[in-house]
Amino acid sequence: MNFKKKYFTIFFVMFFLRGLAQIHVKYYHVRSPIATLYEDLYIKDNDVISIQDSIVNFNSNGTMSAVKPSGRPLSKNYFISKLQDKGKTKDFFFTGLDRNTKYFIHDNLTKPVWKIDETKTKKILGYNCIKATTNFRGSEVTAYFTKELPYSAGPFKFFGLPGIILDIREDNKNFNIWKAEKVELSVDPNINFTPKLSSYPKITMKEFIDLKDGTQNNEMKDLLSRMPAGTKVQSNSKGRAGLEKKFEFEQMYAH
Repeated sequence: MNFKKKYFTIFFVMFFLRGLAQIHVKYYHVRSPIATLYEDLYIKDNDVISIQDSIVNFNSNGTMSAVKPSGRPLSKNYFISKLQDKGKTKDFFFTGLDRNTKYFIHDNLTKPVWKIDETKTKKILGYNCIKATTNFRGSEVTAYFTKELPYSAGPFKFFGLPGIILDIREDNKNFNIWKAEKVELSVDPNINFTPKLSSYPKITMKEFIDLKDGTQNNEMKDLLSRMPAGTKVQSNSKGRAGLEKKFEFEQMYAH
């Protein structure tokens, strides 16, 4: 009986603690060669929200930092999901900007196929981390995750590993980097996992990308129209410049 009681107590404690998962990870995010900001990942039970602050630092040669002036009030970017996924895909709801309009976007993301290398490890903030690599929507990325925090989550839209991602970056770039600066095993009770974003137009990821691509094409046409007749422009572009270069719906429509 004593053994059974001890076993039941251990099982109950583990189940109770797992049911009350609370994690906060603060990441330093290098968005571009000159722009950085912070992103905070919060997990509570099955709810996940990642919040990018709206203060973007623009750095020049590492000697100057300033907030870009804007007539619009500062607003944060949100990435909302659930800890549990559908197996092969996960739904993300996030805010994104095209020109002067911010949208609330639904994105159904295919689970990345990760290659885990247990022989490549390093310590991050005291946690033992393991190397993993994948192709994330057309970009090769390298992550370090820890099984000591066994929750399949990370910054931005990263997920699918058997532990929280504490460092992830696009290969051979000095930007598209997220590195954890702080881990807390608690969540501020004031964090809202379901913020009211009803003022933003609701669209799908495909609709948003169509808008962004259209904006970029129109800006290029406008630029060309201002140049002298006969001017030739050589483009070095190899597609979209961001981290997300290819999308599932494009592959679907290609067949």
